[in-house]
Amino acid sequence: MSSIRYALLSLLAREPLSGYDIKQHMNNRLGPFWKVGSNQVYPELAKMEGEGLLKLHVIEQHSYRPARKLYEITEEGREALILWTIEPGGVENFRDDFLLKAYNSWLVEPEKMIAQIEDIKKQHQERLNAYLDKVTELTQLQETLKNDDPIFSSISVVEFGVNYERLYIEWCENLINRFKRGGVLKQ
Repeated sequence: MSSIRYALLSLLAREPLSGYDIKQHMNNRLGPFWKVGSNQVYPELAKMEGEGLLKLHVIEQHSYRPARKLYEITEEGREALILWTIEPGGVENFRDDFLLKAYNSWLVEPEKMIAQIEDIKKQHQERLNAYLDKVTELTQLQETLKNDDPIFSSISVVEFGVNYERLYIEWCENLINRFKRGGVLKQ
């Protein structure tokens, strides 16, 4: 199965969701560390329903609004998610386009590269701030959590995000300083 399926199952294992809610959660909950195109969600949901990994509930509205479609994970979907969660691997899909740009930075005037790095650093600082806000929000709930609560896992992933962003910002600062020193590693 493709990883988008596991992202969808991960969300639906926590609660039944509409297609709109799934896209919102993909952006808000998974977006900082896992991206998916919105045009991929609905076709994948349809395939997963056909394979019995989730079921679709249609809830009629009492007004002019169209029926609400709610997706729910099935026991088969939950089992597939559990098996995938304990399966080895998963690192090979990491990709950061800016690291490839940094790899080619020797081709670019230092001032232009510094501007690029400053911009990337700012983006990572914004993500760090968002993670820190989320950590504050989630840790207020942590006192009563056990490791079988979805929030327990959410906190661990957000904490990873905090550490990752701090490391990325530090790397950007070191790279900027290196460019300013003319490429000299230490002075």
